[in-house]
Amino acid sequence: MPTAPSRLSKLGHWLRQPVAIGLGIGLAAFLAMAGLRLLGGLQAMELAVYDLYLNARPEGGRQEDRVAVVLIDDEDIRRIGRWPMDDATLAQVAENLSQAGPQAIGFDLYRDLPVAPGTERLERLLASSEQLFFVMKFGGRDAARVSPPPVLDGTERIGFADLLVDPGGFVRRGLLFLDDGETLGFAFAWRLALPYLATYGVTPAAGEPDPEHVRLGSVTLRPMETNDGPYVRADAAGYQFPLDYQGGERPFRTFSLTEVLDRTVPPEALRGRIVLVGVSADSVKDLFLTPFNHGQSDAASTPGVLIHAHAVSQLLRAGLDGQRPLAFVPTGVGYLGMLVWSLVAVATALRVRALWLLALLATCETLALFGGSYLAFLAGWWVPVVPMALVGLVSASLSEAYLSSLERNERQYLMDIFSRQVSPDVAEEMWRSRDQFLESGRLKPRLLTATILFTDLHNFTPVAEQLSPPELMDWLNLYMDRMAGLVMQHGGVVDDYFGDAIKANFGVPAVRQDEHAIDEDARHAVRCALAMGVALEQMNRDWEAAGLPHISMRVGIATGEVVAGCLGSTQRMKFTTLGDVVNTAARMETYGKDDPAVTAPDAISRVLMSDETARRIGDGFVTTVVGDLRLKGKASPVRVYRLEGERVAGPAPS
Repeated sequence: MPTAPSRLSKLGHWLRQPVAIGLGIGLAAFLAMAGLRLLGGLQAMELAVYDLYLNARPEGGRQEDRVAVVLIDDEDIRRIGRWPMDDATLAQVAENLSQAGPQAIGFDLYRDLPVAPGTERLERLLASSEQLFFVMKFGGRDAARVSPPPVLDGTERIGFADLLVDPGGFVRRGLLFLDDGETLGFAFAWRLALPYLATYGVTPAAGEPDPEHVRLGSVTLRPMETNDGPYVRADAAGYQFPLDYQGGERPFRTFSLTEVLDRTVPPEALRGRIVLVGVSADSVKDLFLTPFNHGQSDAASTPGVLIHAHAVSQLLRAGLDGQRPLAFVPTGVGYLGMLVWSLVAVATALRVRALWLLALLATCETLALFGGSYLAFLAGWWVPVVPMALVGLVSASLSEAYLSSLERNERQYLMDIFSRQVSPDVAEEMWRSRDQFLESGRLKPRLLTATILFTDLHNFTPVAEQLSPPELMDWLNLYMDRMAGLVMQHGGVVDDYFGDAIKANFGVPAVRQDEHAIDEDARHAVRCALAMGVALEQMNRDWEAAGLPHISMRVGIATGEVVAGCLGSTQRMKFTTLGDVVNTAARMETYGKDDPAVTAPDAISRVLMSDETARRIGDGFVTTVVGDLRLKGKASPVRVYRLEGERVAGPAPS
């Protein structure tokens, strides 16, 4: 019987196999992508795909013959001479439309206040004609409520015109009801559709299987939830349903206001239909974005009355034709599909080793996935294709990266040594020129001219006293990470960390071939010191807000000849520099610990540098002479300069 250590050994060996690691990669990619989707990071892409599918849907010239629209454009407004149109003109429009015998006439126009002349005429018409409907604005949050015409208040011939707008300004969802706890409002489209459906014996009924839902004919309209389909934590207030926009952007017969006023609209074009009247004029701005406007110019938009007409059409098709709205794959099934697709991608990557073939197969699989989801969309189902496609690509890419890492040998070994001390570009250059650097498995010692930077914190002890050891480690790691990143950004090499101090080298490991390059290394070092001061100032603000003491920093910089190479064994090497210049930089950093430039309450950074560094950086920086100082361990005085800042190009100050 195998012992426990042998079983653990076999388990560890299996966990190191490509299949086991591939499974781990697939699971990790799934969890990461699922988390991203739960946070809403994929919603915009999924909605964009929804719009793409809707625009690519073959309509076949389908027209909605039960709905007609009267659009009021800028030319109509110029003809009537004012906006909003007066009550007399509005009454004339209503009378002319009524004479054609439509089932219902809906005005997508607010009329909470009278617009003389003709107010009494309009009120009499609204009170006597049961086929006239008007809108109100339900409002809420940032929008104020707009009342309906007073004569219709409290009747069933008013409906709210509020539209649900997705991020980006697009309208993809319709509403049946809204309830703010005090008022129950019915949508404009709902009010218009019900009388038409009633003539065919269709009335709202309890849903199946859930009686809390609304059913029209054989179709139950399930209300959308906050995480349905491509949505994540969407506002699901009211009773929402996905708009299908069947027939294209304008599948309705449309007429102008001028045609209505001139009585040139054929009566048979309106008889027995639902007629909506609304504004398409750019000057009025009752315009919205729909999926049809996705990818078009900024000026492209859809009149709000057409969106209401689409909602009316969809309710009629549900009640009379049995067409159900778009159904969404259950959330759990969607995430299961993501996991399965992730594992399929991992299996493909483990099986196919050629990168070009893997890329080809991944492309084909992704296209097949999108093609299948498009067919499902045409069949009335929304499949979360974007997260599935992304998790597949991520899983395949990570698996390929893992397999490639197994083939690395000496290059990986060398990169591991230096990636912690130099930027990736420098490490890559060292790999390409490894014959010049390596000797018997370690770097050759090289004599070169470099600029050495030491930095240490003042007032570190009070911070250490306030923090527990784990908190202190996190605090110090944050500081070190920021400063080490600045060293690498400025072309330096992080040599060592000791306590709260950092040693960095500029001008290694490659030998500089000319004086200009050595000068540039010195300038990189002093710019790095200035950037460290800026970073520390920002960090101080964050720390002080957290109740931690103010921290200042001492920096010492020196330029000269050093020996650069590796110290240690072949199993554990450290790249470093040695020489008198290194000691000089270190002593300048520790000099004058009671200097007000370091100890003042608002002090941030004091930068001292050697005479050679000051000479090489040129006139682009502001420096002051500190003096010829006797540094600890140095027999002769050293001329020391203080760095004040970098000169800014421009006119001299007056």
